[in-house]
Amino acid sequence: MVAGAARTPYKGAGVEHFDTPLERGAVRKEPGGKLRIALVYPNTYRLGMANLGLHAVYRLLNADPRTACERVFLPEDGGVPRSVESDLPLGGFDVIAFSLSFEEDAGHVLELLDGAGLPLRAAARDGRHPLVVGGGIAVQINPEPLAPFFDAFLVGEGEVLVAPFLALLHAAVAESTPRDALLRAIAGLPGGYVPALYDVAYSDSHAPEGAWVTRFVPREGAPERVRRLYVEDLRQVPTSRVVDSPDAQFGDLFLTEVARGCLWGCRFCAAGFVQRPYREVDLEVLRGEVKAGIEKGLRIGLVGPDTSDYTGLDPLTCFIGEKGGTFSPSSLRVDAITEALSKRMADGGERSITIAPEAGTERMRRVINKDFTDDQIVKAAENALSQGMQHVKLYFMCGLPTETDDDLLGMVRIAVRIREEVMLPWARKRGRMGRISLSVNPFVPKPWTPFQWVPMQDRSCLEAKRKLLERELRPKGIDVDFFSPREAYVQTLLSRGDRRCADLLELAHRETGGDLRKALQRWDEDPDFFVLREAGEGEALPWDFIDQGLTKRFLAREWRRGVGARITPKCAVDTCRACGLACADHPELQPAVVRLGA
Repeated sequence: MVAGAARTPYKGAGVEHFDTPLERGAVRKEPGGKLRIALVYPNTYRLGMANLGLHAVYRLLNADPRTACERVFLPEDGGVPRSVESDLPLGGFDVIAFSLSFEEDAGHVLELLDGAGLPLRAAARDGRHPLVVGGGIAVQINPEPLAPFFDAFLVGEGEVLVAPFLALLHAAVAESTPRDALLRAIAGLPGGYVPALYDVAYSDSHAPEGAWVTRFVPREGAPERVRRLYVEDLRQVPTSRVVDSPDAQFGDLFLTEVARGCLWGCRFCAAGFVQRPYREVDLEVLRGEVKAGIEKGLRIGLVGPDTSDYTGLDPLTCFIGEKGGTFSPSSLRVDAITEALSKRMADGGERSITIAPEAGTERMRRVINKDFTDDQIVKAAENALSQGMQHVKLYFMCGLPTETDDDLLGMVRIAVRIREEVMLPWARKRGRMGRISLSVNPFVPKPWTPFQWVPMQDRSCLEAKRKLLERELRPKGIDVDFFSPREAYVQTLLSRGDRRCADLLELAHRETGGDLRKALQRWDEDPDFFVLREAGEGEALPWDFIDQGLTKRFLAREWRRGVGARITPKCAVDTCRACGLACADHPELQPAVVRLGA
């Protein structure tokens, strides 16, 4: 860890930065008279420092001269959680702000609060304790399993949430506002959600009847629905890694965001819906960002839900090469893996291509709204290997709605075709054989997707699929990495969970060493209600109170189109109003103009 390391200060942008032997660009402010905020990533330093959202919020909070923000991560030694910048215990801050990205980190939230000596439940905390707030993509999707542990959530994107939230906090400090009045004020902010200000009741998980949520009533002026806030014009809003650390995952990459949102509407993908509308960073702005990264001696990591959609991808990657840099994209569509792009990646040292067909047959891909053929998948592998790459990794899901055994065997056929038609011929020419591996994840239904009503497949069915894939592929030298159905079950429970899941999380924390699977046996609720039950389209769902801008009618229509294996074309932001966001009415949402000559 970097806490306590010798620091070299330098001034910049009105704050004091510190370099350590392990970090460049950290911020340390003198605490006197400042609001002290702990920005907490509920996992290890290595994983947290790879999260671009954490860097963005760290920069936004420290841009306020009256605020001192320091980072806290899950202690790997199980000790008291302390800040990186000043080694201050987590309980010593005024505000504890969690950046929440993954359901799997829910138990770590309790571990951190308990390690800080704080009551786990918000109802047990008072003015003597730090204010505990949460934000991030997991909050935008479904904050309810963690709701009883948080004083407040901020729903949406930090660029439009942080400034009004800080202004409210500073005013509260100046006026000595009581905690309950402060929480009511937070609930009045656009994007502010205070769980304690809602009376909630649910259908019996052992004998469900009618709506899932039977009561969700706001009190004391809280809004009926909480509107997600987002940056409408992203063109001049760069988001890049702020603190460089070789100890971070992808520590050799200078991460920079090229776009936010997604055009394609894959029916299983929550990010593709809750991060709408699609917006791009201007090419000239990104040229400046990547130049700064190259000057630091780092490779460039291009970040976005689908980086191949970025209209300036070709000129941007050419620019990186011209400046002597190399790059790695976070994701590419199958039809974007061309020979030209593959050559730039291979020239930069990439030895593996990752392809995400997601499903094994063309019919099944139409169900999830991916419109490309088996031949295109094989061609993408050919394009990559022809330019010098050696290995191919294929991402699939199994247990998707309407999936058959033939869809599963389609994964085998694709992998074998790539081996026989692409990898073996290139191996004969080069004298070395690459590897093909399949990463297969059980389908986990997510809120705010057309598949939000769908159950996960039961474990015995998924185990049978795993055995089939291994039996077919391993004799051919193709590796299969199959994500545990047991773990996927817990992930689905937390993905589709409501506030009753807080009891499970606390039970696991108190009695089973954080093991949720063991805690399930002692939980009063029926977990199959959340995981294996199909919800009705007319039911009130736990996350319905968030106003994403999307209509439930649109998601239901997409669910029906998916069952019918019908493709919905990608978003046409200059004309479309279909999902409820009415992008066509907002010129600022149009993608950035690409200037090739600069």
